[in-house]
Amino acid sequence: MKKRIVIVVGIPDFNYSNEKSAVAAFLQTIKTAFEQEGHDVQLGFGSKSTPTQSNPVNSSSGLKQKLKSILKTWKWGYQSLAFRSFFNRQKQLIENYNGINPADLVVEFHTVGSTLGLQLAKKWNCKFSIIFDSPVDQQFLEMYKTKTIFWSRIQNSERASMQAADRIMAYSPACADYLQSSYKIKGEINVLPCIVPKPSVDNQYDPEQFKVGFIGSFLVWHKVDLLVNVFVKFLEEVPNSRLQLIGFGEEWNRVKSQIDKRGITNHVDLPGFVDEEELLEFKKSLSVAVMPGSNWYGSPLKLFEYASCGIPFIAPASPTVLSIFKAEEHCFYVDPDAEFESLLNALCKIYANRSQAIEMANRARNFVGSEFETSIYKSKLAAFLN
Repeated sequence: MKKRIVIVVGIPDFNYSNEKSAVAAFLQTIKTAFEQEGHDVQLGFGSKSTPTQSNPVNSSSGLKQKLKSILKTWKWGYQSLAFRSFFNRQKQLIENYNGINPADLVVEFHTVGSTLGLQLAKKWNCKFSIIFDSPVDQQFLEMYKTKTIFWSRIQNSERASMQAADRIMAYSPACADYLQSSYKIKGEINVLPCIVPKPSVDNQYDPEQFKVGFIGSFLVWHKVDLLVNVFVKFLEEVPNSRLQLIGFGEEWNRVKSQIDKRGITNHVDLPGFVDEEELLEFKKSLSVAVMPGSNWYGSPLKLFEYASCGIPFIAPASPTVLSIFKAEEHCFYVDPDAEFESLLNALCKIYANRSQAIEMANRARNFVGSEFETSIYKSKLAAFLN
């Protein structure tokens, strides 16, 4: 039966068309999955695209900006002030939906402090599905290194939303276990990793230069600094190697300073964001791709991209990643108890035995192709959230 479905995220001013946003890309994937099933789907409250504010504090200049810079040294106070503004705007989000037709189903990608999907489901008396992307309090602490005066709101919004949902999408068994042990879940939990289908390319590594790549957001839990330190040592053994760090994020400037201080600037490419065409060229020539770290709940978007291109990759041994890819069958893993040594050892193995690395990469590509091919994945996505 054809349904009207509204997909939302509780971030004020969120740009559902932002091509650089992994969240926006995933919501577009959900939209097309439902549309292929014949449903009428709306992203957000309309077609208007507005810039996403990555920092909840409005920008300013002069004295106010200086005061904010000073306040930043007091993390609890700064984040409490910042999120007071953010949550006030978040409360107004429900009003944006007053002028649209009610839905048969609301799907929310849950984010910090939000009960938007829950409110809309109550308002329209409809079904409510939710994507559990992270335990929001844990992710908040990882990002900001502090709690805030709104801590109870942050925790209670997740509890209320998860307990009210008719269906929940969790990225791994570990995420499903967390939900079951933390809340009184009434709805059905379905496990499916977050994947954003992207164009792939056949990897044709450069035999003259061993290229080590990282593609993604420069966030603290991705441990790009670890990769830089390991590469310094690897460079001593393999002088014709090159490190390519593609993307941007909060840690980018710190990583750049680290590279300069370690004296390896001439051996590193640090282009920031690149378009899809240029990104494919990087993927085509990589000898190995590395995701040095991840939080326990994160879905490894980039690992699926590496696998689809046949790029040998090294992955973090997080519960979510371990539930998807098998060690030494699909990839090598970074040992959390010996990160530096295990990452260096994995790089050396891939360099020394290219045929073994290619075989492993081909197994990963076949696995992803059979289990998560785009049409198969979208069918699962629509079935799990509908």
